Amino acid sequence: MLKLSANISLLFGELPFLARFGAAARAGFAAVEAMYPYDQRVEDMARELRAHDLTQSVINLPPGNAAAAEKGLAALPGRERDFEASLELGLEYAQGLGCERVHLLTGNLPAGMALQDVRGLLVRNIERAVRFFEPHGIVVLLEPLSLQMLPRYSLPRVEDAIALIEDIGSPSLRLQLDLYHTQMEQGNLAALIERYEAHIDYIQVAGVPGRHEPTVGEINYAYLLDLLTRRGFQGWVGCEYVPKGSTVDGLLWARDWGLLPQR
Repeated sequence: MLKLSANISLLFGELPFLARFGAAARAGFAAVEAMYPYDQRVEDMARELRAHDLTQSVINLPPGNAAAAEKGLAALPGRERDFEASLELGLEYAQGLGCERVHLLTGNLPAGMALQDVRGLLVRNIERAVRFFEPHGIVVLLEPLSLQMLPRYSLPRVEDAIALIEDIGSPSLRLQLDLYHTQMEQGNLAALIERYEAHIDYIQVAGVPGRHEPTVGEINYAYLLDLLTRRGFQGWVGCEYVPKGSTVDGLLWARDWGLLPQR
């Protein structure tokens, strides 16, 4: 059976952040993921994980200057020192939470530049991140993000992420496949899963359009999740969506599909 992780940056938003851990456990989740937990004390989060027997399945590394809408630093020339500081902070949180995966956002392209202009810098920074986290048993994930949401993002297509992963060639560098972003950017989801399954470590789901429950919109998640099950996917499936109503009521899809226990 597939393993679901609750994105508590989006789910259970009616509750204070630390209260969302317990809510996720009571709903039947075995794990949680978080986008940017750096405004929380790592000790407080770790306490909630222990109290509710939860796994922290993934966190994003710090994205840079949020006020300037930065989405990662790896593609930005001259920001190498800031990039290294983001790795150090990410490691502090990953270790404190017992988290074995970090998502490295590659960042927006500098004005007037294309991916090929910064690819060498990207490779060097990603390699640095892999070398930094690997001794701690932590996998670095790359996730393509749609240009419809982030018009200057440096890594919008799955093929570009796979090329980086294959060029760097480390077992500690894997793909995080967000099916919401991928559908908006290029579609062809089942074929991409089958083609690149050896590189896929983590899946995220949300309906298109709207980023609501997986039963809302154009993606046939019943088919895709069955495909992942049949192909023996062992990683986490992150529920990274915005509930249309209450989080618990919106989880009926997961109960109906046998992915969470019946209430």
